[in-house]
Amino acid sequence: MSDLVIPKINYDTRLQASPNVFREHFGAASIEDWRNIWLSTEKDNHVGGLQFPTIPDQELQLRIHGSHSFSTSMNEAFAFYEYVGRHIDLRNSLGKRFLDFGCGWGRMSRPFMRDFYLRDMYGFEPDLLFCTIARSLNPYICFMTGDFLPDGTLPGDRFDVMVGWSIYSHLSELSLKAWLTETARVLRENGTAVFTTWGRRFLERLLREQLELNAGKKIHWYSELCLSAAGTIQERIEEYDSGQFVWFTNGASKLYGEAFLSRTVLSRMIDILRLPLSIVEYDDQVLAQDVFIIRKVQIKSTLNC
Repeated sequence: MSDLVIPKINYDTRLQASPNVFREHFGAASIEDWRNIWLSTEKDNHVGGLQFPTIPDQELQLRIHGSHSFSTSMNEAFAFYEYVGRHIDLRNSLGKRFLDFGCGWGRMSRPFMRDFYLRDMYGFEPDLLFCTIARSLNPYICFMTGDFLPDGTLPGDRFDVMVGWSIYSHLSELSLKAWLTETARVLRENGTAVFTTWGRRFLERLLREQLELNAGKKIHWYSELCLSAAGTIQERIEEYDSGQFVWFTNGASKLYGEAFLSRTVLSRMIDILRLPLSIVEYDDQVLAQDVFIIRKVQIKSTLNC
């Protein structure tokens, strides 16, 4: 990867006087204007007298999320941001704590930077390299690293909003159960988690692309990797439809691969683990991946009154 450009934050007293200078300057902007501001930072990260986070090089973007285009990356982030905003009142989120789980280089948290006090914004990325890069690109957010299974790094009963883009789409059953349990631990009561996963749509796409590949046509490199690990796609679809958790991997990892999570499976896992979580919504149409919204519910006391 080429040398990263690290923001050099000037001595700007506005950062001491305001809990969120981005909200003060851009809080009234429409989502479309806010999006365009972020897109403009590819050429110049100074907007309205403020220094915005910088961007990673194209190789890193391609490695993490399959596209080397910053505009593609941010448009995807804003589509997710708009979806979250339709279900969570982000305009009244000051004083609440935000966590970008599995944040990579931190792109998904960027649209949210006008909605929370900056001191209340956190990212968690278990890959030390990616976390280090996220820190170097965006000094406004506290990025933490830890193990690939919960290790106590994240504080309990802490976060009101937790997002995870394309993370649960890779977790094995072992890893998924561990991080679901951790989600219940770190969310505050009535806190909300919004995360995406693969679903039946991607299996159907792989089935179509398998036919194209068999016919000698070129398909997306990521689909080709998935197909090489999936076995018979029709069988994976049948497993998904029968309520099974579908997961496969090309490597030796027991934690990371391609995961296909249905509402039936997630609901069953929550019940088996006896977690204080409730599925608020499941959407398999709006975004590129399927979306779950889950909420931490009040734990009923078992003490006799």
